[in-house]
Amino acid sequence: MDSIKITGYGENNTIKKQINRGKEKEFSFDSEKFREDNRISIDITNIFNKPGSNAISKGDIEAIIPDVVTAHRQLLENRGDILDNNIPMTGWVDLPVKISAEHIERIKALVKRISPQIDAFVSLGIGGSYLGIEATIRALTHNHFNQLTRKARGNAPEIYFLGQNMDPDYFRDTLDMLDGKRIAVNVISKSGTTTETAIAFRIIRRLMEKNMGNEADSLIIATTDKLKGALKNLADKKGYETFVVPDDIGGRFSVLSDVGLIGLAMANIDIQEFIAGFKAMREITQTDDFWKNPALVHAAVRHAAWLKGKKIEVIATNSNSLMPVARWMEQLFPESEGHRGHGMWLSTSLYSEKLHANGQMVQDGERNLLETFLLLERHDNSIDIPGDADNIDGLNFLSDRGLDMNFINRKVIEGPAWAHYKGGVPNMTINIPERNAFNIGQLYYLMEKSVAISGYLLGHNPFMQPGVEAYKKAMFAMAGKPGYEDEAKKMEREMAGQERIIIK
Repeated sequence: MDSIKITGYGENNTIKKQINRGKEKEFSFDSEKFREDNRISIDITNIFNKPGSNAISKGDIEAIIPDVVTAHRQLLENRGDILDNNIPMTGWVDLPVKISAEHIERIKALVKRISPQIDAFVSLGIGGSYLGIEATIRALTHNHFNQLTRKARGNAPEIYFLGQNMDPDYFRDTLDMLDGKRIAVNVISKSGTTTETAIAFRIIRRLMEKNMGNEADSLIIATTDKLKGALKNLADKKGYETFVVPDDIGGRFSVLSDVGLIGLAMANIDIQEFIAGFKAMREITQTDDFWKNPALVHAAVRHAAWLKGKKIEVIATNSNSLMPVARWMEQLFPESEGHRGHGMWLSTSLYSEKLHANGQMVQDGERNLLETFLLLERHDNSIDIPGDADNIDGLNFLSDRGLDMNFINRKVIEGPAWAHYKGGVPNMTINIPERNAFNIGQLYYLMEKSVAISGYLLGHNPFMQPGVEAYKKAMFAMAGKPGYEDEAKKMEREMAGQERIIIK
């Protein structure tokens, strides 16, 4: 039987971009034309005066503009409820203009040293030490990156993630992918004692040392506290190359720091272009002119929606590559806003896939939803829709007009946006011109500033996450961690008083 040959579709432009990045082919991402062609915009047309009750009006937005602008001033001036252990957690605000060229060169030198020696690179981290790295890599690379040849990956190693969950089957399956390969590891933990990441590191480190001996130390990177902690102490003892988890930047805001940049560089993402995107959006969002600052508008719209009883925000995209970015947002907003009974739950969706799954609920369910679309305007590739003589599926109306999958995929956002609006769901669209590091950097900074403003508006510190500590406390007590004996006894007493209800 003959195998399938992919003919008539030309070169895959995503692979072409990966190969060019591997060759360090440069282009002017700071040119005025590039910046104009890659300007992210927010369309809020379908926010206002939706049919049904609890409609949001422009008057609702205008009423909170003074509070939004005041919050922005406080953020830029490092004032307000922003402390964690007496440290203002706003280091991310000016980070785009503080990263030095020397530091970028250090990261690039590390990649040039390690990458040729290895087949696979493993990033160990959880939450903010994981999601931003995976989201960015997946947003900018081939959907089946690790299955490609090294040449097609732009000479980058395979990229894997561990330490982000405790599923032993997932962990074992990932080990199968690493079997027989030379690997390097970046373990990301400020303390070195984060349970999920620390367990993953124990296992991977043991395997590396067993197979590679002392050579393993030169292929382990520790991104951790600058001065103290279990991982810092081990790194100093073993001679690991170390990078810093900043004291003044929380995990979910940290993708532009060493936390994110090392993994991105290892995947041949252009980190200078990535930084340029952050810089561009920082510049755009410096103004207090409300209607010219997309971060302020985005924060105000979401706050107005919350005041109108919207409890769930659906983040939907027409790009499989942007789904991990939506998942990054799924951490950023709930962890920052979910305090004192406040905030919206985020639900991520790939359209049109989820339109065949929960689209009915969005269209006709409870009207407690806000919908935000991440619309990728220009995909890397264009796939023509062929004509068919029999036209049994009735789709010749597309091929006869020379339309392609890009056209239909855009309607996957525009159609539901209108239908859902008419059905009573206010929605906005964030237009992302194309898949490049500049645009992903812009989007991250835009969302980070928006959620910071949201914290001020809701009246709590958006840079802390006390609720996250509750699960850790319970888990440690149940697992018998030393120091949690009193908590374990308290939990046992309380659980003993519960009626056990188990249905079999």
